[in-house]
Amino acid sequence: MWQDLAAGPGLGAQLSDSLQAYEGFLALDAGQGFAFLGGAIDDVECQGVGAGFAVRKEDSALRDALSKAIGDIRADGTYKVMNDKYFAVDIYGN
Repeated sequence: MWQDLAAGPGLGAQLSDSLQAYEGFLALDAGQGFAFLGGAIDDVECQGVGAGFAVRKEDSALRDALSKAIGDIRADGTYKVMNDKYFAVDIYGN
């Protein structure tokens, strides 16, 4: 779809994951002149509860350690510093 947007004038908009849209199109030369419009769409029925990563079901210790580490860096501000350095959008979401 991004090629269709860049080719103009047929396709005028696209609904996409914000990180993929930014990294895969908006940050590239072909994406110049395009921008995010409106706010984020957070529809759990349509999109689920957000992005994540997989951990083996039986590895609850690893899952808990990762969840704690993410919670810790979000609480002390480290997450925001890292996110702002590497991404144009909040990759964690709400």
